[in-house]
Amino acid sequence: QIASYAGAIMMLQYRSHLFTILICGRFARFIRWDRTGAIVSRRFDYTKRPDLVFDFYKRFSQLSPSQRGNDTNVSPIPDDDDDAIAA
Repeated sequence: QIASYAGAIMMLQYRSHLFTILICGRFARFIRWDRTGAIVSRRFDYTKRPDLVFDFYKRFSQLSPSQRGNDTNVSPIPDDDDDAIAA
């Protein structure tokens, strides 16, 4: 089910990859998804190692949009674009 959620996000947003945190009970895993699959970290007890989650968010906040997974090759079509109007 988690893979289907990641697939839906990748399909509905212009993304090259996606980061998620999976939490099951007191354990967590970091997952990086792309169109070919996922890379999953070892599980860790986030109640004993909350610094790992904090460090992830700290580093994630410092990434550029493309490093966060946004496809920067995609841009909105201007409202006055003749080809878009004709379509």
